[in-house]
Amino acid sequence: MQVNLSKEKIFIIAETACSHEGSVKRLKYLVKSAHDAGADAIQFQVWNFNDMVTPIHPNYQNLKSLQLSSREWKNIFTYTKKNFPSLEIIACIYDLNALKLCEKFGANSYKIHTSDLGNVELLKKVSKTKKRIDLSIGGSQLSEIKKSLRILKYNNVWLMYGYQLFPTNPKNLNLLQLKKYEKIFNRLIGYQDHSPPDLSGFTVPAAALGAGIKIIEKHLTDNRERKGTDAEAALNPKEFKLFVQKCREAATAIGDGKIKKLTKDQEKYRVYAKKKIFLSKGLKKNSIIKRKDLLIRQPIGKIGIDVDFIAKIIGKSIKKDMKAFSVVEKKHLK
Repeated sequence: MQVNLSKEKIFIIAETACSHEGSVKRLKYLVKSAHDAGADAIQFQVWNFNDMVTPIHPNYQNLKSLQLSSREWKNIFTYTKKNFPSLEIIACIYDLNALKLCEKFGANSYKIHTSDLGNVELLKKVSKTKKRIDLSIGGSQLSEIKKSLRILKYNNVWLMYGYQLFPTNPKNLNLLQLKKYEKIFNRLIGYQDHSPPDLSGFTVPAAALGAGIKIIEKHLTDNRERKGTDAEAALNPKEFKLFVQKCREAATAIGDGKIKKLTKDQEKYRVYAKKKIFLSKGLKKNSIIKRKDLLIRQPIGKIGIDVDFIAKIIGKSIKKDMKAFSVVEKKHLK
């Protein structure tokens, strides 16, 4: 699955993270919800807890409870491909075993977490897949990003920036810097939104689109009231559907930046609003028009001379007697 972004197109990723809480049924529901909302891609985090942390790590037991088995992941990949073939599968991997598993099950592309920017072994292996790589760069130094991209120089890489705090206070963001990353590294850049699920969860991504970002990633959960993993920045399915709609509306409104001919609606509005020239008093035939004889007022239909040409009317004479408040037309002038 090859994705080519035009100037007008945006790409929306539904990030499931660990919202499934170890449940295949819940994750399938999230996949269907992402598709029904109109997302372009579903993102899975694939890992084995033993490859993530040591047994003495505080999150060891929690990660163990969240993990899906190899058989369960096969079930999920098969379900997604069979029922929603248009939905790109992005696998966020953290280790070589996860990469091997996702290659076997047919991931379309890969995401590398910012914590693995210096993981040369993993970067080299994922590079060999020749698939697109979404490289997370939140909380990373420019030197770390450059080092990773040297390894991935022959790959199609999207840089993905997110402020790694759940939820993110919009005051901490600097969305305009994203375009600088894009310019420095000559790679497309996306925005991973972790804003709270209130109005800012909609306005901040819209602002990113306005800044020229074409790739938006947003967390999706089944029910935020459950207060599951990453719920602080996730949207419920109905909210996510509205989110996708509003993002696409914003992208349409932004357009391509080209100056175009007026639309029929704009032309119609001009007829209604463009001010015309009227007489302030009655004038006799052959009268010479002075500025004080003229009024600038809203039009009555299409007839009349636009206000732009008032200077050209002054000094002209009229062909017939005219009453006060008559609209001045070219046919009236000598």
